[in-house]
Amino acid sequence: MATRYFTLEQAQALLPRVRSLMGQALQLHGHLRKAISRLSDNGHEINWALLRGEEQLAAPDEDEPNSDEGSDALERARMIYLALRESVAQIEALGAEVKGVMDGLVDFRSWRDGTHEVLLCFKLGEAEISSFHGVDDGFDGRRPIAGHRFSAEFEGETETEPEPDDAEPDDAEPEPGDKRAQASDGAERQRVANPQRQ
Repeated sequence: MATRYFTLEQAQALLPRVRSLMGQALQLHGHLRKAISRLSDNGHEINWALLRGEEQLAAPDEDEPNSDEGSDALERARMIYLALRESVAQIEALGAEVKGVMDGLVDFRSWRDGTHEVLLCFKLGEAEISSFHGVDDGFDGRRPIAGHRFSAEFEGETETEPEPDDAEPDDAEPEPGDKRAQASDGAERQRVANPQRQ
């Protein structure tokens, strides 16, 4: 999926949907932690491959009375995990980036003042987006949005006029289309057309 960039207003407009989905994800994460804890308490070692369904629990020991309970508990944990992943996927389908479910962190890519790529930073529980940070800075690098403009498109560096020291010397050959070139071409045409005036 292509990276999406947001204006501040576009990101703010998505917050009601992001809040709802992130709240759901946070709740599911809590349920998943409890399910994993119960499985661990019953002697099962849980990893991501088990939760994704890539691995199965070790074959039940016939002497172990609760082997079916372990399989049922794992199946419940997998369902919670899949629901959690779906909540995160829905947020990311909006173009936002989930940075931490437990912390309720979501970022929106933007261009600060049209030229610097940044992340508008939202934390579940905040009323609105009021901070941004650099792409590599993370949550600890948050700075207030006040005094900046955030756009969805790179606007490029502003071009400046050349300094007087960078100007061409007067004796430099003018470029075609240059006013000096047009003036000298006009004077040359005058000389060719009226040779007596020379």
